[in-house]
Amino acid sequence: MGGYADRSDGVQNVLDPLEVHAVTFADDGHRFALVVADLICVNVDVVERIRAAMRDIDVQSCWVAATHTHASPEAGCIPGGEATPRHVADRLEAASLAAARSALASERAARLGCVRTLVPKLAGRRNVTDSGPLDIPVHAITVTAGTDVVGLVVISPVHPTILPADNNHVSADLNGGIRRALSAPGRWAVVATGAAGDISTRHTRQGRGLDEVDRLGAWLADRVEPVPHIGGGTPAPVRPPISRTITLAPKQPEELDAALRQAPPPAGKNERIHWVLQQGRRIAEEQAARRRTEPYVIDVEAVDLDGVTVVAVPGELFLELGETIRSAAPDQVGDIVVLGYANGYLGYLPARDTQPCYETYVSPVTSGSGEIVVEAAVEAATEAVGDRENSRRISA
Repeated sequence: MGGYADRSDGVQNVLDPLEVHAVTFADDGHRFALVVADLICVNVDVVERIRAAMRDIDVQSCWVAATHTHASPEAGCIPGGEATPRHVADRLEAASLAAARSALASERAARLGCVRTLVPKLAGRRNVTDSGPLDIPVHAITVTAGTDVVGLVVISPVHPTILPADNNHVSADLNGGIRRALSAPGRWAVVATGAAGDISTRHTRQGRGLDEVDRLGAWLADRVEPVPHIGGGTPAPVRPPISRTITLAPKQPEELDAALRQAPPPAGKNERIHWVLQQGRRIAEEQAARRRTEPYVIDVEAVDLDGVTVVAVPGELFLELGETIRSAAPDQVGDIVVLGYANGYLGYLPARDTQPCYETYVSPVTSGSGEIVVEAAVEAATEAVGDRENSRRISA
């Protein structure tokens, strides 16, 4: 099983089934699909396989995102990603195509809206001992047909890790609990994970089982109001996502040495945080021993969907950097939804001034890489919205 570095057992049973969801957005000229899978990560190799297969069923562009559940089979989730195990890749491709075909069969005229809700007492900064609950910004993209909300795409910037490291039953974990709580007759729900690199339920959860999964899932769902979007005017055409390719320098041994020379932050009485810090330092030393010199090359993408701008980042972006993308974008971009763990897996992307912690130790890239990702995301989002504005002028 993937997710926890101190896990040794494989999958033993099923707590709740892992799912793959697909949502399609189309007009007469282009069709875009968002695939969300209950997996620890998706690597570039399997993303490219799925994109190629999607073109055969009239889906011209496609994103594939993982929920990052830690109760799924290992999928090559190491910094920078590795080859996806064949049995995982085959099943993911088949499930993605099946979900997409189902979506194609049920396409209908609809409009999109976006609701941003600050959810209290859900999560906090996971490796900070004195962290209290934060108000977590959750986005819900509403799909409205007529006057009814018929679907929701919810992006939660929280590690879906309620189940513990010694759990060996597969589960969608928190995202599954949210999905169950939001689904209703005549309304589907897809739940993805956002800029959750440093956010989890470590300081807010009251248990480590399925009951707690459903309690926190319902807590979030009760605070997300699926408001119908009765849009005026003509929606912009569906266009291919805008992509920015960036190169990020690998963390150099001297940078790691400097971090390891610093005393680790005190873990207080939290033995788990202390253990995680030591784990991070060990993993960092192993990475340094490999002495990678070639840069990491990743794509940061943005797409405009009926006035909702969605950005996809192939890694674990810190929440504050996700918020920076929103605040740094020009006014015409409007509200931006940041999707993490999408179209590849690089690893942790902390902010430049983050104090030494598990995420900074394990991050494979040099300090400041998170800010480079933010800049690329803002550029891609701005261009995506520029396409929207150009199409409006042409149609006028």
